[in-house]
Amino acid sequence: MIRTIVSVFYLVTMTVFSAEKPNIIFIMADDMGYGDVGCYNAGSKIPTPHMDRLAREGMRFTDAHSSAAFCTPSRYALLTGRYCWRTRLQKSVLFNFEPPLIERDRMTLASLLQQNGYRTGLFGKWHLGLGFTAKPGQQVDFKKPLPWYHGPDPGRAMSESIDFTKAVFGGPEVLGFEETFYTTGCSTDQQPFCFIANGKFLGMEGTTYRNPAGSWRSGMAARVWDNATVDVRFTDAAVRFIAAADATPKQQQRRPFFLYLPLSAPHSPHLVPQFAAGKSQAGVRGDMVWLVDQCVGRVLAALEKHGLSKSTLLIVTSDNGPLIGSVKIGEREGTAQISNEHQSAGNLRGYKGRPFEGGHRVPFIVRWPGRIAKGAVNDDTFCHVDMMASTAALIGLTLPEGAGEDSENLLPAFFGQPTRRGPMVNQAGNGVKTLRDGPWKIIFGQGANRVRPDQGKGMLFNLKTDPYETTDLWDLHPDRVQAMRQLFATIQAGR
Repeated sequence: MIRTIVSVFYLVTMTVFSAEKPNIIFIMADDMGYGDVGCYNAGSKIPTPHMDRLAREGMRFTDAHSSAAFCTPSRYALLTGRYCWRTRLQKSVLFNFEPPLIERDRMTLASLLQQNGYRTGLFGKWHLGLGFTAKPGQQVDFKKPLPWYHGPDPGRAMSESIDFTKAVFGGPEVLGFEETFYTTGCSTDQQPFCFIANGKFLGMEGTTYRNPAGSWRSGMAARVWDNATVDVRFTDAAVRFIAAADATPKQQQRRPFFLYLPLSAPHSPHLVPQFAAGKSQAGVRGDMVWLVDQCVGRVLAALEKHGLSKSTLLIVTSDNGPLIGSVKIGEREGTAQISNEHQSAGNLRGYKGRPFEGGHRVPFIVRWPGRIAKGAVNDDTFCHVDMMASTAALIGLTLPEGAGEDSENLLPAFFGQPTRRGPMVNQAGNGVKTLRDGPWKIIFGQGANRVRPDQGKGMLFNLKTDPYETTDLWDLHPDRVQAMRQLFATIQAGR
């Protein structure tokens, strides 16, 4: 495993910081693109004043990446420091009642921090599988190959076989999160349409298989369910969690907290609460990005109210690149085109699910008043998978053997120190892998997932001279192609 070597000055400085154990808040939007946020795209048609403020008061990364261009694999890598393609899930995402993807004994960001004195909370979209119980007399095969997929609508018979009076198991509650309020998958797009609090289903008594208003997929849904206000509810819970830090009796030492807030917006189907309607010039999807920004603003306000801003490292990012345009009910995901000229991926090539930069290069903004320089811009490469090792360093630890094996400690980048990430692997929705090594990026074209199936080839780009991936250099640099193939084989086999 490659670990960043830091200066003696940096180590001494971080020893002081780690003794303080800052609060850590990680806010992750769903399908928010590189060009959606104003500080990344001056031509954005979406007002994002709170995220823009964070960039002015902290650091904005220009070369940050999710580990995958789809939901589940990117979340797995973030929380475990391990690439998802090392698991049973080799492509696509989880869809409804699949079993837990993270092993119970695997260290996560939450368990790392919990074991070191942190209060830990999850409020948002989980999408990493859960353990479900079938009703008496019903049979459900929970061990079939991942991912399950039953077409546009999950199978009704299987759905009605789940016992919602039983708590889920194998989920965030056993992976380091003390307080939870979440949905099992894509909150407005995948069943069950309900909240789960500390492992227990809410509002599912006497529920039926139906199509909730605003959804294009049917499923088991809570009796009272509003797709438009899901992120409002998640943020309500997050704000309460922050407020609880201020309720510690003065005679007791306050525990630092880790807050993971994976929002549902702007994932399809695109709909917003009434107060967010028309807030952007980029259609209803743009209004959803505005809603993300409003949620960020509420978190900022809560920190200020309780005097926690200076003791909190706040990170805002996205799980992958954007979906194309605003999808309407009845349209298949990815088919709608933009009509308002808003560039959700900026000038990057590709969108959600694609192997190009637009699929996995994401906004990444960090703020820690008094610690991170104001208005800083960092052009070094960073990946969500690096949060594991970087967080360990933040609290003065190194990861134990077998934990976060793909994660690199890039924490020095937060404090203005130069970093050079080792080779980085990213994954498209169909399983196609890409490898980044310095300025070079290769998209592998292998087997059924070939990028250029007519020729059996992949694609090669030099991002330093061609950041928008306009010129394929595969045929011009066969030695580079072969070297990167060998490097990827080493990464695959080495862990």
